Amino acid sequence: MKWPYKYTVDDSVLQVFATSPKRQREALLRIFDFLAREPFTEGQSTQLDRTGRHCQVKRFGDWLIVYWPEHLASEIHILDAERLIRKGN
Repeated sequence: MKWPYKYTVDDSVLQVFATSPKRQREALLRIFDFLAREPFTEGQSTQLDRTGRHCQVKRFGDWLIVYWPEHLASEIHILDAERLIRKGN
């Protein structure tokens, strides 16, 4: 399905994706698709990237995602994906 925005992923996100089990990769793809579908989604907090840009930080279930929307280019740039470990995992 075509979403209003496309997404890009940083090399570190690609590495996390490539080394994750299938179920976690599928969860990440759902998150990425959601952000492309809903590009104005705000995070619970923000952080500065290495260039000083304010990036959104949002938790999606077991994942903490750092991203920034580039509305002029209709892209979501995903900079970091960290799996939050639940007790018992």
